[in-house]
Amino acid sequence: MVKTKKLNLQYPLVITGYVLYALLVVAVLLSTTIPFGRMLLDPRTLHQNVALFTVALTLGALLPALLGYLIGDWSVRSKSKISHHFNGVLFGLLSFWTMSIFALYVSIPSKYFAGVPGVQVVLTNLLPCIAVAIVTTVLSIAHLRSSYAKRDILEYKPYSLVLIGSIVLLLVWPLINNIFTQSVSVYTFVPLIILVVVGAVSYAMLRNSKLNVSTKLTWSAISISVAYVMLFVSSQFVTGLSFYIEDRQSMQFQAIVNSVGWILALIGWIIYWHVQAKSLSTK
Repeated sequence: MVKTKKLNLQYPLVITGYVLYALLVVAVLLSTTIPFGRMLLDPRTLHQNVALFTVALTLGALLPALLGYLIGDWSVRSKSKISHHFNGVLFGLLSFWTMSIFALYVSIPSKYFAGVPGVQVVLTNLLPCIAVAIVTTVLSIAHLRSSYAKRDILEYKPYSLVLIGSIVLLLVWPLINNIFTQSVSVYTFVPLIILVVVGAVSYAMLRNSKLNVSTKLTWSAISISVAYVMLFVSSQFVTGLSFYIEDRQSMQFQAIVNSVGWILALIGWIIYWHVQAKSLSTK
């Protein structure tokens, strides 16, 4: 019975993770790979540069999450296949924050690559992959060497601290920075508002569970991560698809496309967290 309950709480996240990555692959194909691939058919383009850009942008979008998943799969000593998938998705979520933090705070000066712009594009897209590999590998090795090696990484406190810390760093620090630089606007508070609302709702929906406060916070952080990944993937998917519907888009059309992306992300998150919270409430 205990094993069945554990499987029930793992399946919602595993299924959601696989669906999101599949949509991400399609979104990258629609928005990046296919459009750049079409440019290769134009004899006037520099085919080598276009090919380099296409590979770099595609790998930069898809590789971090895949690396996180594979390392997460390896991070637990369990005979259960679903447990390996579960930990893989958990690391995939962490890779999203790691990649985003690295992209936001680490920049590569263009002056060093004035004559070879392709190198800058490759480094910009592949260095976040290296950051993801380092962070997830260190956590995986530490987990495997700990007494929690046979348990899910979710129960390992360093993972929870890194996940929650990454969310706070990415979403709260820019707000603090804007306040100090006196560049605050209404849109500055949007990420923080989403964080507070999604986090509060997620935590409140676990009120009937028997989980301790620390575990509830970790699951709330996972819920926030899923919400942001859904928004990222759905927006990229809808935007990429929209150019096949209307290549010359008006501002009104773009507003509708953006709204559809947000609505799909909201619906997806509500469905996921309703199922997930229900499974956790029975634990």
